[in-house]
Amino acid sequence: MITATPAATVALALLQLAAFLGFAPLLVGTIRRTKARLQGRRGPALVQPYRDLAKWWGKSALESSTAGPVSRHAPVFVLAVMLVAALLVPFAAGRPPLVGWGDLFVVVGLLAAARFALALAALDAGSAFGGMGSSRDVAISALAEPALVLALAGAAVAAGSSDLGVISTFGLDRGLGLLGPAHLLAGLAFAIVVVAETGHQPVDNPDTHLELTMIHEGMLLEASGRSLATLVFAAELKLVILAALFSAVFLPFGAAAAIAPGPILLGTVLGLVKLFLVGQALALVDASVAKMRILALPDLLGAASILALVGLATRILLVP
Repeated sequence: MITATPAATVALALLQLAAFLGFAPLLVGTIRRTKARLQGRRGPALVQPYRDLAKWWGKSALESSTAGPVSRHAPVFVLAVMLVAALLVPFAAGRPPLVGWGDLFVVVGLLAAARFALALAALDAGSAFGGMGSSRDVAISALAEPALVLALAGAAVAAGSSDLGVISTFGLDRGLGLLGPAHLLAGLAFAIVVVAETGHQPVDNPDTHLELTMIHEGMLLEASGRSLATLVFAAELKLVILAALFSAVFLPFGAAAAIAPGPILLGTVLGLVKLFLVGQALALVDASVAKMRILALPDLLGAASILALVGLATRILLVP
């Protein structure tokens, strides 16, 4: 495990938060721009997500007459959970800022807690489409979370620990020897989960406003003003967290092996490049794959669980 002084740990935490918070809207902007260019359109400006957040933040929130405290407090809770999860994932270095505070199961639990709060807020507003979006999102999560846990479990078995810092450091030490069949199967399963968890094609359409097909957007229909800005920013931050988690576990190359200014700066730059590449892959999928029918999604997510399970079995049974 990479060690650091308390001052260096605080500096690493502040740097990682600044990188995640500042880059999250830009990552969404790059995905939208690339998707538009692949479809023959000009697309929005890269800074449009920042403009949208500033516009919504400057407006007061309007609440449904049936809304209660859940709708008012859920956005802050969701964002707070995402901020904690962001500090538990390695990024610039082979260890997270809050090392020892939680492992991969805590990160998965935090993401599930945020989803639960968002679903409750959508139901609390009393909107029919909010309830429909919540039910679909929870159903998808029930199928995606087993694949997520199994994919990460394979990496944990290889490293001998569920601590994300140990897993990332193990990958750094192995180098290209990390890229075995079990690792690739688990990485593919995790990639499918990222698509499902972030609402991209073929699971969901991030740009849709058709009520009968939307999932995540349906849960935000009753949100407005600062509440909408908070929830949208939390969703953008979730994308960064999942992309960083994918990089730390399956592509840890380039992360700093020591807490020093030079390696940390290089690790931050390479980490942002990897996040950008993940975003470009999502844009390519969005532009080239049609949305699947709701009833066909269990097949896709079930396939992800099978891939992760085969990878885990390969790791346990076939690797000495």
